[in-house]
Amino acid sequence: MALEAGDPGSAVWRNLAPGQWPVPLEALPAEAALVGGAVRDALLGRLKPRPDLDLVVPCDGVELVRRLSERLGGAAVVLDRERGIARLVLKGWTIDVARWIGSDLREDLLRRDYSVNAIALPLTAAAGTAACPALIDPSGGLADLAAGQLRAIREANLLADPLRLLR
Repeated sequence: MALEAGDPGSAVWRNLAPGQWPVPLEALPAEAALVGGAVRDALLGRLKPRPDLDLVVPCDGVELVRRLSERLGGAAVVLDRERGIARLVLKGWTIDVARWIGSDLREDLLRRDYSVNAIALPLTAAAGTAACPALIDPSGGLADLAAGQLRAIREANLLADPLRLLR
């Protein structure tokens, strides 16, 4: 499947329709970003009606999900307390929230499995504006998507979590 023509960030923003999500962007930390499969699938134009959303944030994801659950309803599920990962199940949506690994978003992205899963869409920078955020792609995932390639970022990333190979 080919990537949509034009600004990739605009296409992803339009395809994902964050205004339709059950969590308002304003409820997220300032540096929250969408990563992984939803970004990839939005670029390829093959999103499900309610895609699983994977967010990375600079704070504890468990605490953030608890606060969101208290405010918005839904169920908060702790996935990995030590690494600050939790899931919010709300109105038929599944939203995983993880504290980023490393000092910033780019470092977190470079610790992921494949380049096509290491593309981020910053969320709150564009909240409440007509502007579409630019994608962050430190590993060349956009080029790999366009070429139809699946490329590991680093062998060490896969060795650190061998289950990634099965997902």
